[in-house]
Amino acid sequence: MHNLEQLIAEWRKTMMAAPNVGSETLDELENHLRENVDQLIRSGMTEAEAFQRAMAQLGGAPTIASEFQKLDQCTWLPVKVITGIGVLATLAMAISLIARFDAGRLSFLLASHVFMVTLGYTTTFLVGTLGICFVGQRCFSDFSPLRVRSLTRVTFILGWVAAGLTSVGLILGMVWAKAEWGRYWAWDVKEIGGFAVIVWQACFLFAHRFACHTARGVLVMSVLGNIVAGLGWFGANLLDGGLHSYGTRNYSLLLLAAVFSNLAFFLIGLAPAGWLRPRKVS
Repeated sequence: MHNLEQLIAEWRKTMMAAPNVGSETLDELENHLRENVDQLIRSGMTEAEAFQRAMAQLGGAPTIASEFQKLDQCTWLPVKVITGIGVLATLAMAISLIARFDAGRLSFLLASHVFMVTLGYTTTFLVGTLGICFVGQRCFSDFSPLRVRSLTRVTFILGWVAAGLTSVGLILGMVWAKAEWGRYWAWDVKEIGGFAVIVWQACFLFAHRFACHTARGVLVMSVLGNIVAGLGWFGANLLDGGLHSYGTRNYSLLLLAAVFSNLAFFLIGLAPAGWLRPRKVS
């Protein structure tokens, strides 16, 4: 392993001279390189052979720099679609709440609470949807380390947006509850659901910050956010009791189907990349 460490150290020196490749990216590429080397060594190759093969699969410094430039210029289609959905959802929610506020059906404080919490939950769903797209494509072909890094950066930003919106919305809801009901928090089932969503969002950001060497795992993990947000948002409304209610309760089967389908995508995401790719018959 001493020779392998020398080879990797020399590889890092070469890569550091390439444009568009920062230290964080280089660390992630090194982790990917080590994983490939370990797999090749277990298949029977020597350290030197495994390193050369893994380095060839990863590509040289000019190739990686070129791919980074392409990534900067080309955004993955699901990211574009999800961004558009997020913008449209924000506009639709704003128009709806403004209309209800003008009609006197909502106070400004309550409207702000609903706006923030709804967008926070929706953003969590968008992150989970991006995770589903990642799992779906990975069934047929693996992502390059550079593409994975780009996607994790997007989900990290969206994760912060979701956590910020939900937290502000929860605080506004507490202030409104104090004004209307005389208490900030009473462990109502809807409040517990919102608290569970915030805990999940914090865990997701924690995974991004301290488990960056398992970027693929973080993207697969994002699918579970759909389950937590779905149960926290809609599942709580199916329970009896609580000081307030919203929406309809005729969606229990739909919610159950959504939970199991997202759990299925999570389990599929644990499978090796390309497992659905058609095999060539020799």
